[in-house]
Amino acid sequence: MTMRAIMDNEHDRATLTASSAQSPAENTQMAGRSYSWRGVTATNERITAMLENPTFISSVVVYGHNLSSVGTVQVEYLFEGAVVFDTGPVVAADIIPLGVWRAGIDPWGGSDLTSLPSIHYNVWTEPTLVDGYRITFDDPNSEAGYIQVGRIFSGLPYSPPKDMNVSWGVKLRWVFRGEKKRTESGSLRHIGGGVSRRLTFDFKHLDDEEAGILTQELLRAGAGQEVYINIYPEEGGVKEAAHAFVAMLDGDFETTNEFHNNFSAPLAYLEV
Repeated sequence: MTMRAIMDNEHDRATLTASSAQSPAENTQMAGRSYSWRGVTATNERITAMLENPTFISSVVVYGHNLSSVGTVQVEYLFEGAVVFDTGPVVAADIIPLGVWRAGIDPWGGSDLTSLPSIHYNVWTEPTLVDGYRITFDDPNSEAGYIQVGRIFSGLPYSPPKDMNVSWGVKLRWVFRGEKKRTESGSLRHIGGGVSRRLTFDFKHLDDEEAGILTQELLRAGAGQEVYINIYPEEGGVKEAAHAFVAMLDGDFETTNEFHNNFSAPLAYLEV
């Protein structure tokens, strides 16, 4: 699989309605971890997004949700009032495989991604013309008693051809916030908390056309736009989840014309 990045988020321009809301559905369009949409219950909660104009999309990402290991998400694409694509209810969690599951330690059917800072669910499809979409959440076993979602992304992701994919050397850095200080007795203490990710990778070979496409995508997003980036889409497990998050471009964007019809481009993204 090749890297996929939603740099132009259709969801941020959509008109949203929710089946219920302790906090508004528009929070799924806003930046910052402190904002989220929260439904009143944990069963049959729904967000409907209507787009400004009919457009093609091939992905929907539900980011920072609180669904349990048996909670489901259903994504429906809409066009002129009709459902043109339907995932049906799908369990959102990555279940611990039987060969890894530890009797008496791990919960039965538990997720192995709960230690990650943000859990998300994504749908990849063929490009489909839509004027809206509907996302339904159902989690009758929810301990919280309500559905909560941080961000939603939708659109056509940028993805380079397979032979021009991200090169070896992908570096993921977990940045533990805070600082370490010693007490008068010499004990070491860590002050502050939280963790964020910094992802660096290179495109070693982009032909002239693909380098132009990437340049336009990145200039359109700029340095301050939130994007969803996924280096190992559809691989599942910790590998994909750790390398998939909402981020901003860190630093500048540059390309190098290595030789005829070949550009290289290093990139760095910092988790928001």
